[in-house]
Amino acid sequence: MKKFTLFIFIFLLTIGILFRFVNIEQKPYWGDEADSLSWISGISDFQKIAFQGQEMSVKEVLSYQSPYPGTNLINTYQSIYYEHAPLFYLLARLWMGFHHSDLMTARSLAAVISLLVFPCIYWLCWELFQSSMVGWTAMIIVAISPFHLLYAQEARQYTLWITFILLTSVTLLRAMRLKSMLSWIPYIISLTFMLYTHLLSVIIIFIYSIYVLLQEGLRFSKTLVGYLISSLISFLLFIPWLLVISKHLNLTQDQSPSWSKEPTPLIVLIKTWLLNYSRIFWDFNQSFEYTNLLLYLLILGLIIYAVYFVKCHTQKRSWLFISVMIIIPFVLLATPDIILGGRRSTPIRYFIPASLAIEIAISYLIYTKVIATKSIRGWQLKFWQIITFSIFSIGILSCGLIVQEDTWWSKQREYYHTDVATIVNQAKKPLVVAAWFDMRTLAHSFAPHVTLQEIRLLQDISSVGQGFSNVFFYQDQKGVEQLLKTQPNLKIKEKYVWFRQTSPVSSTKTTLWKLEKE
Repeated sequence: MKKFTLFIFIFLLTIGILFRFVNIEQKPYWGDEADSLSWISGISDFQKIAFQGQEMSVKEVLSYQSPYPGTNLINTYQSIYYEHAPLFYLLARLWMGFHHSDLMTARSLAAVISLLVFPCIYWLCWELFQSSMVGWTAMIIVAISPFHLLYAQEARQYTLWITFILLTSVTLLRAMRLKSMLSWIPYIISLTFMLYTHLLSVIIIFIYSIYVLLQEGLRFSKTLVGYLISSLISFLLFIPWLLVISKHLNLTQDQSPSWSKEPTPLIVLIKTWLLNYSRIFWDFNQSFEYTNLLLYLLILGLIIYAVYFVKCHTQKRSWLFISVMIIIPFVLLATPDIILGGRRSTPIRYFIPASLAIEIAISYLIYTKVIATKSIRGWQLKFWQIITFSIFSIGILSCGLIVQEDTWWSKQREYYHTDVATIVNQAKKPLVVAAWFDMRTLAHSFAPHVTLQEIRLLQDISSVGQGFSNVFFYQDQKGVEQLLKTQPNLKIKEKYVWFRQTSPVSSTKTTLWKLEKE
């Protein structure tokens, strides 16, 4: 590697690492993050406590989203919702309980874990292509990818899952190459950890199974035997959590979330897919816009060409692995949406395996066209240099915007919490009436002097707001109407409404009422 190229790569990698820790607590916490923190706390009684209708300070609400006094790791394990594998939440409990500090948060843990992605994707590229430069290129693309930055700054399990997807892929390819029984041990370990990180790992196992069968054929080879035995051992090691799932799972009912079954026109699905794939490299906090259609298509075309290029210039074990990692998740999720209707294929997080494979394919393309080639000269070399510069530049610009902004599309329903907090925090002695699940997320944005209350189950609301200078209602028009009937001396002073389309299939609308005495 030339010294100048090495300097550029180290510089970009350093920027990408720093991005992960800049303003990490600045953006609102959204519902799934609040769920994570509730499980980490080791106590699951917040909903019951909030429904009692008592006034709660911000500090009190947040106490149910950090290791709760008197609880331990076992309580955290017992609090985790069965649809979520436990590993990240147990690690976060240890991380947050090690030292009570504003630095030791679940988000900072996700950011620290995201650093493990770099050596893992480097190792995977080496295993696929036996090239350190492809690995370096992949590390840079991941470092400045807005897609990776968003998950690195979120209190959820996805950076850990990405790490184990890469590590399990490496150990699988390595075991298939070495063809010894001992070489399957690292695969067993990493696969087991991956299962304990995210239940969607079953899709990864399906991908691996297809890959092994296509690579080995139908013959009962030593590799196939090793793979089957190793996968069985990992499955047996995962039984403790399977028992937890079976205890709560009701097979007579459809367990899929209601949003996944909402009828969605095919054109809306296509726009969402285009937007999601573009967000791997470019994200300016926009929904799908036809003015950007050419850019969406250019990115899609680059992805398709990169996969085709890998197919034409690498061994079967390499191009086949990348191909199945991209194709199978899309087929599994998009086919039911197209045939049965729904939007299972719209969340970008479900395509993390495909996104990683796409980034590796792009890395190999850049390495071959720009770094390693000696045959390409003139306009062709300039063309690929411009493409590479554009990918790096737009990634850095996207990440720079993300760390500077107060909110982003990924916060979904909680997108406008910063705006809500700006109004409420300026008020004198404010009370915010909200649903219990909104109280959990709002508390992260509110100043310590704010009080919150859940009143939906209160029989008598005549005393609500007494003793407060300002009363706000968050997303609760029915509650506003009931309180105005009960307390005729109150009136609506201000009604704030925010709305934006975050993707072709989702939008967020936030309403805040401010009441005052006549």
